[in-house]
Amino acid sequence: METTKQTSKEYFKTLLILHLALTIGLLFLGLIGFYFIFCGIMANNMTDLNAIFLYIVPIIILGGLFGSNWFYKNKLSGLKEENDLKKKMANYRGVLIARYAFLEGSAFFAYVAALLTSDILFLAFVGLMIIFMIYWRPTKRSTITDLELNQQEIAIVESPDSIIAELTNTKRY
Repeated sequence: METTKQTSKEYFKTLLILHLALTIGLLFLGLIGFYFIFCGIMANNMTDLNAIFLYIVPIIILGGLFGSNWFYKNKLSGLKEENDLKKKMANYRGVLIARYAFLEGSAFFAYVAALLTSDILFLAFVGLMIIFMIYWRPTKRSTITDLELNQQEIAIVESPDSIIAELTNTKRY
């Protein structure tokens, strides 16, 4: 097992890269779907399926939004009680990834519905999820606020060279 220590600067840079990759991935997916539908490459006329998806997709999207928010707040309440900042920050990263997974999963469902039915309305739901991804971008300020860090922890997080997280990597053969 190998342990890697991350400074505050590295930690937030990694979070931003992860967030940016997920958000840009959704954006490219939406643009590709838009291109396919408007160029007629995915010219499907599945009106029966479209009628079903008109009910299912909004439910999945709302479920993704509410599930994401519920999961995030539920896990955050447990993290706030953690005394070790390094554990708190390592677990916070996992909570953020899970939060984004809810959004990504429901957006992907809407994308597939758009391709199957050639209905551009479903791509609007993908756009909505992109907006939420951008809105929930991880920052130092949001991390400090969400985790309700004390003054000592805030000073450590705001210092770019302070070690705030440790990652344990296991080698797999």
